Amino acid sequence: MSIDYTERAARYWAQSEQAYADGDPRLGDDLADLAAQCDQWAHEDLTGVRARAS
Repeated sequence: MSIDYTERAARYWAQSEQAYADGDPRLGDDLADLAAQCDQWAHEDLTGVRARAS
């Protein structure tokens, strides 16, 4: 089974924006972090290039 990280990232970005609009910046930040991670994984899946852990 394959995970569609692009789709998952889009959902997290939308939820993050809603959390900010609802006045919950902490949740918005957490969701934005998850979205960014999913974007990174989507890029890695597309390119086959893995990011180095820092």
